[in-house]
Amino acid sequence: MMKKKVVAGFMAATMMVSVMSTGVFAKELNPDSETNKAGDTQVTATVEENENKAAYVIEIPDKVDFGKIQQPGTEGNAYSTKDITVSCIQADNLAAGSGIAVLVKDATATQSTDPFCLTHNTHSDCVLNYEIMNNNDESIQNGTWYANGFLFNLFTGAGQEATDKLRLNRNQLYNKDLSVWGGQYTGTLNFYTKIVDVHAN
Repeated sequence: MMKKKVVAGFMAATMMVSVMSTGVFAKELNPDSETNKAGDTQVTATVEENENKAAYVIEIPDKVDFGKIQQPGTEGNAYSTKDITVSCIQADNLAAGSGIAVLVKDATATQSTDPFCLTHNTHSDCVLNYEIMNNNDESIQNGTWYANGFLFNLFTGAGQEATDKLRLNRNQLYNKDLSVWGGQYTGTLNFYTKIVDVHAN
């Protein structure tokens, strides 16, 4: 069974402040006394987190493996694909109109034009790019780039899941020297979650 990673997060919550002062007088102030005309009272406060804060748990795959891919014999698109599923396990106390955005990017990416990529474990110059296709069979890289990646999915409640597809074009291997390009490739996806406002279209 494939291991899963769990990403837990908490929304910034409203804080409750209770202020109390001591009910027992430490000193009695007496205008006729030279030493007790003035006194100090300590004031303390306890800040507690709102018990109704939003909390969520998002489950992501520990690993996705394309398996063995073959060099195509002719030039042209030749795709290998693999499903990737992200699930919302817990979504407590979400405010009305709020959702959990799950963003994803390649670990090496710093801008929208940086691809998702797999790098040869021995020959770092050998890199294979791939795409993440949503359920409309469109690359998520056609969408908006945010500071922490592209939108993988938006969840509004527990029990929801989204399955996208990793798609690698084997045409990148066409006419390549497999004594160099053959071997194991590895890449990393960075997922990021946050609470966002959900706007109706």
